[in-house]
Amino acid sequence: MDVNELIMLIKEGENERIEFKTKATKDIAREICGLTNANGGHILIGVNAEGKITGCNPKRELEVISSAIQAITPPVKIKTKTVVVGNKNVLIVEVPKSETLCSIGGVAYIRIGSGIRPLSIQEILMLSSELGVLTWDEFPALELDEMKDEYVEWFFSAMEKARGRKIKREDWPRYLRSAKAIKENRLTNAGALFFTDAQEFIPHSGCRIVKIVNDEPVWSKEFIGPVWKIIDAVFTELMGHFKTLEVVVGTKRIKLPEYPQRAVREALINAFAHRNYTLPSDIRIFIHPDKLVIRNPGGLMPGVDLSDPEHVPRNPNLCQLFYDAGYIEKYGYGIRMIREECRRHGLVSVEFKSSPNKFEVVFKKRTEELLDDVDRKILELLVIPRRSGEISEAIDLSKPAVVERLKKLESLGLIRKTGKGAHVKYFIPSPL
Repeated sequence: MDVNELIMLIKEGENERIEFKTKATKDIAREICGLTNANGGHILIGVNAEGKITGCNPKRELEVISSAIQAITPPVKIKTKTVVVGNKNVLIVEVPKSETLCSIGGVAYIRIGSGIRPLSIQEILMLSSELGVLTWDEFPALELDEMKDEYVEWFFSAMEKARGRKIKREDWPRYLRSAKAIKENRLTNAGALFFTDAQEFIPHSGCRIVKIVNDEPVWSKEFIGPVWKIIDAVFTELMGHFKTLEVVVGTKRIKLPEYPQRAVREALINAFAHRNYTLPSDIRIFIHPDKLVIRNPGGLMPGVDLSDPEHVPRNPNLCQLFYDAGYIEKYGYGIRMIREECRRHGLVSVEFKSSPNKFEVVFKKRTEELLDDVDRKILELLVIPRRSGEISEAIDLSKPAVVERLKKLESLGLIRKTGKGAHVKYFIPSPL
């Protein structure tokens, strides 16, 4: 960091990421702990509360800081640099965002605005879950008699159908313990979500669909019950709201779904499997005229990259129950599969948005791009199977441009191809 960058930081003033100090004291450990538990930031030593550079003795300040941060558990890897402004030294302490929850003497601090305060028990649970420090879903939660027999029977029947595993009834309790649905002779949070009407015990574990017209909600419906039952009910409800688009191809009418159904169901399952249940908010689905938004509480787990997502489960035991019941087919494949299904569908694009406390999957319709005059000309020509070069000559369009058009029509299910290499021909399939 140079002088110009330092001046820019000072101009910002004290905020949630910047702290001014004339000198370091033992309390600086709390400042560092609070920053690292939030979003990280900078402490500028040798700058007063008004943003005036007063200067400092870097050697002395470093000695105080080195001693103070020994109290933070786990250790925080800060970086320091001295910048000289005029004849005055400013020590810059760069604090990274922690990937775990840090504390001092058993007390975790967090920076809110320009202040530092201890975290409450609920906040510690929320932040720890968000950071992946603990798995909320394995905590013992309810007495076993809260478990509903019909939900347990459904689960083992679903597992037999999906995975081919038939477990004797007398072995059911042992299996549920191994799956951490039961722990210490109590239902865990994962078990409560799967085998009870969970909203009685976990109030924000349900889902709500909201229909939006002209940016105003015009209809909504709430869904409660065990998570698997909510998923089935919500998906059925959504299918009732989705339109079927018709495209005329020659003398036929081809029906196309408004949204890729497999991708929507996968996004819905992921919302329940990976949400942060310690956040006091339910899953929301917004149906807009031009898009569908599935929003769940809790962002991506630390280290997960949307461009190359790997499976880092926030709720590993809940995920295992979903897998056993056939709702999850392959760990770590959900985002890739959603993207691929949207690409194959052709009418919808998808965007993933992650922030510290929420994750959204946004399906956007592209119906206005469905077919243009060039596409219709190509379809008329394909009443007879033709090669891409033949189509290129017939409509006076470059071969690469024709191939892109053919890929789109193929992804929509309007045409198919046969043959290999230079012998590939495209044709309109007969109706089933």
